Amino acid sequence: MSSQSIEYFRFSRNESCTEEGCRAQKFYIEDGRKFCRFGHEQAGFTQTQQDEDDFNSQGVTSRKRGPVREHTTATLNGSMAKELYLQCLQLILWKQCHWLTTVKGLSAEFQVIVRDLWTLRVGKVLYEKRRKFHFQTETDRAPFSSQSEVDSIGHPRIRALKKEKKSNLLLPKLLETLSLCYLGMLLMRLPIGVGEVLGWVTRNEILYLRAVSFENRLNNVRKIIVFPKLKALPKYMRSKLPAQFHSALELKVPLNGPALYGKIQELIFFFHNHYHMSFPPLNLPLLAYKYILNLGLPIEVYPAIERLKDVLSLEFKFQAPSSSTNGHRISYPEIQLIGLIVIATKLSQPHDDITREPESELHPTLIKIDWEKWVNTMANRRLDREAEISLKETDIWTMNDRRLDLYLDWFQQNMLDDRDSKVSENLLNLFPLQNVVNQRLDDSDLEMPTSRLKTIQEGLVLQKVWPPGDDVSVHVRRPGELYKRYRNLTELNFYAEMFYTLAASTAGIPLKMFMGVVSQLEIQLDTWVAAERNKRLALEEKTQK
Repeated sequence: MSSQSIEYFRFSRNESCTEEGCRAQKFYIEDGRKFCRFGHEQAGFTQTQQDEDDFNSQGVTSRKRGPVREHTTATLNGSMAKELYLQCLQLILWKQCHWLTTVKGLSAEFQVIVRDLWTLRVGKVLYEKRRKFHFQTETDRAPFSSQSEVDSIGHPRIRALKKEKKSNLLLPKLLETLSLCYLGMLLMRLPIGVGEVLGWVTRNEILYLRAVSFENRLNNVRKIIVFPKLKALPKYMRSKLPAQFHSALELKVPLNGPALYGKIQELIFFFHNHYHMSFPPLNLPLLAYKYILNLGLPIEVYPAIERLKDVLSLEFKFQAPSSSTNGHRISYPEIQLIGLIVIATKLSQPHDDITREPESELHPTLIKIDWEKWVNTMANRRLDREAEISLKETDIWTMNDRRLDLYLDWFQQNMLDDRDSKVSENLLNLFPLQNVVNQRLDDSDLEMPTSRLKTIQEGLVLQKVWPPGDDVSVHVRRPGELYKRYRNLTELNFYAEMFYTLAASTAGIPLKMFMGVVSQLEIQLDTWVAAERNKRLALEEKTQK
């Protein structure tokens, strides 16, 4: 056989001649046997018969085609993303209402009211969407003109971004879910205040947030980042949300009372402006009685609250924002009510040691609160569950077994999520987690307010009665005299500071802000007293003439 008629093939990458030391790179096949270029026979070669159709098919590769998959984006955008965002808010709102009806015992009518309010709120967004679509359709049908061509030239991307930003402003926010729940309770005139709603959120009883703490290395101040419990949403809903709506559901600051009050006022203005709705005033008797019990005060304070309300012409009702009330915290009815409770308490039960003697045994100030015993009793009602958020590492060493177990349960509920862990699954199986339920931190939290009030009333001090006209030469101080106004925190004594702090916590606002509200109410009372004095002097001058 001549070398010209032999057809050589190149060895594959990992193949070479089996003869030791042979460096041939090609081979040929003859009579079913395989030889390298230098004639060394290759062992272990078996030639198979090929069909004529497969002639000269070496080097041709075939690939199996997989199923055709539809290309889907990781996240939604445009109107579909907004609809998914609204569905997420609606699911959170439903879970909040479900907790209020099953745990707090609210009636099924409450869910219907909140559902109707949500429908009206979202209906405005859908109406704007339909109106925008109708406007775009009419624009497409409009005849061509040079003016429209000039308007279309310029910065279409900037205009599109402005329109999208304006439309996003109409979307409801996460805080509106709690606000709608409060408005539903307000329409039913239930004795539940904003401060109580804030307590549910802070203790992580109602679905809204979870807290993650981190250490600031610059000043070693422990800070808190608060964001909603997104694991309550299904994973397929979260994965489709774009970044802008994810950030709308992840709050970076703790929820505070002024923000909730402001959102409630904003929604009331929304319903008033678009649907001409008005909301009823607070259920004053029940809510005032509840606040009096929570503050550990005698029920004799309530008549003074009614009198002060009439003097200041307060309705305890959320008003539609105007130039005189918009932005003023004194216009919020619950803060007004708790401010009047504080003023009525300072008039009848001042935080000092000055003796004030009532005129008769029927006077409501005949008995006086022992403020030292009040502080010792009310200090036990501190909500330790709220302290878990700001817990430090050194506090762990002072915990007993039960406190530590409850803290770990709180950590599991708030800090862990359903994302895939980077820790080995075999290692996690060594420490399985059990399902935990919300529970009170301390047995003292289950104590009824009436029990605390009973303890305080056991220490009431009976004051001496000094009827008018007994001894004219002796100056007797009556209840209400030497009234002390506090303008800043440094003027508060120990008992007044404890009382103001508890009242501000009940209202759900900071202490300094609450002192400003009380001070404004006192200024209004001073104005009324001065006006009444001027009327009396004018009437006396008129009778003398």
